[in-house]
Amino acid sequence: MLTVDQYAASIVEKYRVIPDTNSTSHHAADKIIPLIKQWGKQHLLGLTLSGAYAKSTAISLSSDVDVLVALDAASGLEMKAIFWSLFEYLSDRDLNPHTRDVSIRLRSKGLNVDLIPACRDRESSRHALFNKRSGKTVHTDITRHVHLVASSGRQQEICAFKIWRERISLHFPSLYLECTVLHALGTERYGQLADNILAGLRYLSHRFEQAAVSDPANPDNVLSNDLSATDKQAIATAARDALYDENWKKIIW
Repeated sequence: MLTVDQYAASIVEKYRVIPDTNSTSHHAADKIIPLIKQWGKQHLLGLTLSGAYAKSTAISLSSDVDVLVALDAASGLEMKAIFWSLFEYLSDRDLNPHTRDVSIRLRSKGLNVDLIPACRDRESSRHALFNKRSGKTVHTDITRHVHLVASSGRQQEICAFKIWRERISLHFPSLYLECTVLHALGTERYGQLADNILAGLRYLSHRFEQAAVSDPANPDNVLSNDLSATDKQAIATAARDALYDENWKKIIW
């Protein structure tokens, strides 16, 4: 019989998308890249596999791969216009795109590919993104986000909470979730997956709703403002229900 640690690890590995140049996720992104190059033209600075995929926290229940579409900040275009221009471009080609908070999702080779249009300062790694939910431009550093999570040693726990989020259909933006898990497990030991998931659930149950969480690359960007009080309450209630039930097959499966 599996221990709870073994069970939790088996579920994480079942859904975790491992970054690899020969992976189906990588090939799905490669198929889209020529189209993006045609759209971006002279304004395109580069295309990078990013987000959860680069952090090794992507799960197949949500996005399979993220592509950062870096554009020249000196182009003079507003991020809102850039975001919707890319959406219309993909729609005109019958690719059936769907908008998310800061990305545009489409299917490629049967997988979800999230395109993140961003203007990048040539003198730094800072990016400007359009947040559809708030309607505002957000300034951040996606490269710093990737390094923070990829070097945290908490990828298994983050994946577990993303699986939990998807299984019970919670709205919990990924960067906000990642920063919350890192904070919740700040003093917890490594290598104890099940205990750390429970520690994270306790944090979500009792402290999450009141906690202010800022973007580690820009303190002025308050991630916790991206969710309504109702959304936060739903997350806290779901965490309490999971702790009360104590059935691992109802926490992640």
